[in-house]
Amino acid sequence: MTKTIQTCLLYCLIQWAFSAFAIAGPVPDKGQFRDCHHVEITNPASTRFFIGQNAGNPLTSASYTKLNLGGNPLPDFATKWVMVKDNVTGLIWEVKHNMDGISHYDDPNDADNTYTWYDSNPDTNGGYAGTPGNGMNTEAFIKAMNHAHFGGYSDWRLPTIKELAYLADTRRKNPSINTKYFPDTVSSWYWSSSTSANYSRDAWGVGFLYGYDSYNHKYIYGYVRAVRGGQPGTETVNRMGGGHSHLLP
Repeated sequence: MTKTIQTCLLYCLIQWAFSAFAIAGPVPDKGQFRDCHHVEITNPASTRFFIGQNAGNPLTSASYTKLNLGGNPLPDFATKWVMVKDNVTGLIWEVKHNMDGISHYDDPNDADNTYTWYDSNPDTNGGYAGTPGNGMNTEAFIKAMNHAHFGGYSDWRLPTIKELAYLADTRRKNPSINTKYFPDTVSSWYWSSSTSANYSRDAWGVGFLYGYDSYNHKYIYGYVRAVRGGQPGTETVNRMGGGHSHLLP
C-alpha cells in the first residue's frame, strides 16, 4: 500500500511539474480521466489524490477549423484542406498527406518523412545541437516549410512539448488524435522542440499510438508536424529522474 501511494504521489508531482510549461491562453480538454494505474476516476474530493484532473475540472472542449492553402477557413465537411486552426489555443498546424509508407523529402508535408532532431542555434537547442542526419533533420524540415512559404507563412516552427501534447486525445488510440482534422497521422513518435533539461542529448516528443509523451535521443528518426502562432520560447523540460509520463493540460 505504501509503495502504491508513493508511486501515485510521484506521478502527481511529475504532472504538476509539467503544468508550469503551459502556453498562454485557454487549455483544451485532454480526456485525462484515469489515475496512474489507468483506473477510471470520478470527481475526487479535495482531500483525495488527482484533484484538479478532468474528472473534477472539465476544460474547454477541443475545437478545430480546416484551412485552405490561403489560410482561409473551410466548412467542416470540406474534403481537402492543408492546415488546421486550433480554436482553443489559436495555434495553426500543418496537415500531413500521402501516407503510403514511402518518404518524399522533396515534399515536407509528406506524412512518411522522418527526421533526426537538430537545432544549430545554441540559444534554443538546450546545449546540444543534435544530429544533422544527412540533411534529414528537424531544422531542415522547418527551413523547407518556411522557404516554401507554406500557407502563405514563413514563421513555421517545431512545437514545444506542451503544444504537441495538446493534440493528443487519450480517448482515441492508433492514432490518438482526431483524424477528422489530422488525417495521415502515423501512430508513432513525433518530435517537439523541447530539449531535456537534465540531459541535453535527449529531446521530448509524443507517441501517437496512445498519446503519451516521453523523451528520446536526438539521433532517433521521428515524425514531425509544424506549427505557427503562440509563444515558442526556448523551453527545456525536466525528466524528473527518468521515466515516461503523460502530460496534463
